[in-house]
Amino acid sequence: MSQPTKQLYEFGPFRLDPVERLLYGDGEVAPLTAKIFDILLVFVRNRGRTLEKEEMMREVWPGQFVEEGNLTRNVSTLRKALGESPDGARYIVTVPGRGYRFVVEVREVAAEN
Repeated sequence: MSQPTKQLYEFGPFRLDPVERLLYGDGEVAPLTAKIFDILLVFVRNRGRTLEKEEMMREVWPGQFVEEGNLTRNVSTLRKALGESPDGARYIVTVPGRGYRFVVEVREVAAEN
């Protein structure tokens, strides 16, 4: 009997596996903390849409009081992990006074378990 397929997300040189909670970049596993992975997953699943900071904090830290600075620092770390630079690839755009938007094209692919 065949195994069910799982959903993966591909963007740029990356492949995101939400079940295994891994991000692959150029064939290597990118080291992400649990919260940074959660933030990336929220971005990927809501790509193209502006996510309010409060909404992101509720998604990533449900039922917890978290200061906005925690989100800002984690998004900054995620940008570095994705290789963003001011003159290079851009994945996350800051929407001043509101939140963030994941702007790169994302492909959903099925992978055999």
